[in-house]
Amino acid sequence: MTIYFMYFLIPLLVLLSAMFVWRIFFQTSPYTRQTLYPSQLPIYHEQLTTGREKEIRRIAGQILTGQSSAIVGAFSSDRTLILNALRNPELYGDKADRLKFSLLDISSLDINCTPLQFWDKALKPLPEKIADESDSGLSKAYQACQDNQFENFYLDKLFAQLKQENWRLVLMLDRFEALLHRSNLDNSEFLGGLRMLASSRYPSPLSLIIAGDISLHQFHQDTKDLNPMGSPYLNFMESGEITLGALSESEIDKLLNQSEQQFTDEERQFIKDVAGGHPHLLQLAVSALWNAYENEEENPLKSAEQLFYNRTKSMLNNMLQSWSANTRQAFVSVAKNGKVSDFKNELEELEKQGFVINNNGTWQIRSRVLSKFVAN
Repeated sequence: MTIYFMYFLIPLLVLLSAMFVWRIFFQTSPYTRQTLYPSQLPIYHEQLTTGREKEIRRIAGQILTGQSSAIVGAFSSDRTLILNALRNPELYGDKADRLKFSLLDISSLDINCTPLQFWDKALKPLPEKIADESDSGLSKAYQACQDNQFENFYLDKLFAQLKQENWRLVLMLDRFEALLHRSNLDNSEFLGGLRMLASSRYPSPLSLIIAGDISLHQFHQDTKDLNPMGSPYLNFMESGEITLGALSESEIDKLLNQSEQQFTDEERQFIKDVAGGHPHLLQLAVSALWNAYENEEENPLKSAEQLFYNRTKSMLNNMLQSWSANTRQAFVSVAKNGKVSDFKNELEELEKQGFVINNNGTWQIRSRVLSKFVAN
């Protein structure tokens, strides 16, 4: 009996006690475990930084064939995610070692940046490649560019040499719209040269990836006075333009399913309603919800919505201010159920970007928080 008590009953009681404690402290609420052990938190809102796989695959395919692409999206984090993902060599198989990537944020350039300064920064990866090839044709072509202040004639010779040696430069220009505010770059010589270098050869040794918050059409409108009788400077990229709109219902569910945290139906609907389907806003909505539970708010959904609003209103204001006057007016008219018949093109663009939706002939704002922002 003593042996039975020592070797069976006591361990059984210890096991049952442990199970009871685990159930009380870890299963009372789906968020209790996180509150007790913050150092072990699965930061699930940081996992919601995907959702653009099909766009990444499409642009990678363009790069492999020497074509250029434009990424249009209101949220810089969304664009940055894609640009960073595109540098993953696994996307390009056995051709990855023939690609050189250069990422340049146009807004970081000095307001008086010259073409010489631009190309000196944009071509930084090339000296790294040719450092041990001082007598090669590519090294000599690059040196000629430097000696002649990166004039278009010598840049063309450099890219011709790149093509001959089966190399490709992938030049990624983020916040491309900032170029419009740099007079030394916002001119026919620079923009015409950029078009020539990226489109005069096929497959091109220069794959240009531009990213910003205005469409190619808007960029063409803003630069048409530079070349009133000619074609738009970036018209060769139009087939490769990608607009980062809202995700579909199934894509949002897939994204939320990646989280270690299991959401209730009510929580899922809350996240969808306030975020409107953009990956960046979804991430912020989940983060706000996580914070509300962590702070043990009495009404976590209501608190999360207010926190989400407070975190995004400055960003949303900047976004609206970056739009054209007509686009801004169209958006406000939808939010206030006003007249929208004069804004056909603007509404189509807003729909592509996932901010409005046409519900049986009635235009509506997709995100509840965006509607609240305009109302306030």
